[in-house]
Amino acid sequence: MKRLNEVISNENAQAGAVSLASFLIYLTTMCPGVSFIDCGELATVASTLGIAHPTGYPLFALLGRCVVMIPVGVEEIVKLNLFSTFMTALAVGVFFKTSLALEKTFRSVPGKKGPSRSSRDASSTVPTMVGSLVFGLSSTIWAQSVAVEVYALHLLLILLVLSTFCKGILETVERGELVSRTLLLSSFLLGLSFTNHMTTILLIPSLGYLFVRFFGVRRYSLHRLVTLAPFFFLGLSVYAYVPIRSLQSPLMDWGHPAEAERFFWHVSGKQYRSWIFSGTESAERQLAYFISHFPSEFHWIVIVVLALGIWRALRWNRPLFSFLGIAFLTCVLYSINYDIHDIDSYFILAYIVIGLLIIMGLMAVQVRMAAFRLSWKKAVLATALLILPLTQWWSNIEAVDESDNYLVEDYAQNILRNLDSNSVVLSFQWDYFVSPALYYQHLRLERPDVVVIDKELLRRSWYFHHLQTRYPAFFEQSKGKIDAFLGELYKFEHDLPYDPREIEARFVEMINHMIDKSVLRQSVYVGPEIGPEFSPGYERIPAGLMFRLRREGGGDSSKAQEIRYRKGVIKNRLTTVLHATYVQMLSLNAIYLRSQGRIKEALDLLKIAIEIDPTIVSTRKLHEEISASKKSIE
Repeated sequence: MKRLNEVISNENAQAGAVSLASFLIYLTTMCPGVSFIDCGELATVASTLGIAHPTGYPLFALLGRCVVMIPVGVEEIVKLNLFSTFMTALAVGVFFKTSLALEKTFRSVPGKKGPSRSSRDASSTVPTMVGSLVFGLSSTIWAQSVAVEVYALHLLLILLVLSTFCKGILETVERGELVSRTLLLSSFLLGLSFTNHMTTILLIPSLGYLFVRFFGVRRYSLHRLVTLAPFFFLGLSVYAYVPIRSLQSPLMDWGHPAEAERFFWHVSGKQYRSWIFSGTESAERQLAYFISHFPSEFHWIVIVVLALGIWRALRWNRPLFSFLGIAFLTCVLYSINYDIHDIDSYFILAYIVIGLLIIMGLMAVQVRMAAFRLSWKKAVLATALLILPLTQWWSNIEAVDESDNYLVEDYAQNILRNLDSNSVVLSFQWDYFVSPALYYQHLRLERPDVVVIDKELLRRSWYFHHLQTRYPAFFEQSKGKIDAFLGELYKFEHDLPYDPREIEARFVEMINHMIDKSVLRQSVYVGPEIGPEFSPGYERIPAGLMFRLRREGGGDSSKAQEIRYRKGVIKNRLTTVLHATYVQMLSLNAIYLRSQGRIKEALDLLKIAIEIDPTIVSTRKLHEEISASKKSIE
């Protein structure tokens, strides 16, 4: 019994229990295939040792490759989704350890007022375990576990940095060392974390505060930083992978960062600079989103506990409150100035702070309960604490559950399987076609004959290196127009004086030349999002979820479309757009097929459109009209 109690009260065992519980929950909501946005691209990068979109994510690529090589009889995307599930669950356990490390460190911080505890029993960690589960079941943290992305690893790394930094600071002070081994490890992990995601930089102000709080601003502190620096750069050295691998022309070579200039562009995220600090209007909108979305992260009961945690930190441990406040404000102030749709993951550090304050609130509840002389108070406390993770699970599962999400897989394959042989597709549906097509074409070898061109990536000079390497015939047929466009694009990319109208004119001219040349030898398709200035002189014939281009007045030989659709429970901005695209294109197909006398095919497609969204009256009305015309013919 004594041995069992020792195991139960062991912090590592408790952290393992929290991770295991989280992992089992996350498994129930994991996506079975390719999900939205960068999932297909990142799976391809990891599987082929490629280079991802800025900032490259070399650590993710290397670890992902190791995961893919595990000899288990499932396809690559499942292994990588499991990798994210495992990393997120592991991060929840590390969050538990981080909370304990913070408490121990700030009990010793100079100038701290309030009560301190010299010992800890098993029951005293119950609020920390419960708070860790509450944190792990917040919607943004939970969402990192459902499909492959870089943020699960990012979450784990920044928690490891926080945990080891706090522990290392305390060890250095207690032992009177220049720097402890744990602090050296923290420095290495900090550099390593930068090689996965550059928003690791948001940790620096709060870590700097803690460093100065303990060591002050003096020459000896500078000696400590100099000692830590080599270990930081050792971790950061993983970035050497990016130019070295780019020189080998991998399948995925985003940015082609083989030379110093392009490497700097890639690592610094030059492509996205126009979206960062773009104006107060964007910041106000993102801040409003963060505030309005907060109840979707944490149930109102949890928010009450959070308020208690803020009060406790402010009253009993001002240095800890300042540390957490700096981390929170740094994260929020940076993230609200990044003008992108999928901003949730950039608030991860802020949610870590919220999670730590929730634990402090639970500790306040525990202390208050201990003041009552009730024989059944432990049962009441345990029941009350258990309610919190359950409410989090119940309120958030619908928003994150991708266990039946085949939407992206079906959509991408519905396009690919219905294309003519050796065809060209021009689209910029990155989130649910172009990105997943990378995975299906290059890893699953589904329709490798098709040339998929991302129209917006044609605005980047590196993309032409990709086209020349992967599709040399397609590139060479328009080389003159490409060179003319690249001449103007060079000015833009190198901050030289340029004429935006001239760049756009050559851009449109180049794409239309690509279409004109390609249509002579193969079928060319464009997505419904492609504007009318592209492909003038061509009719757009609905062909499944794309338009097939046809010379005006030309003949038609369109084939029957095979459309597969599996409904999923997940609902968000992307599913709304995807469903709207389905309904729009299937309705246009039906109208075209009716004009060709192919009534049955038209009705079959409309049935799918109605199944996808039965609320659209125009689709149902069109189905009734075509059904009536079928009866009149019969």
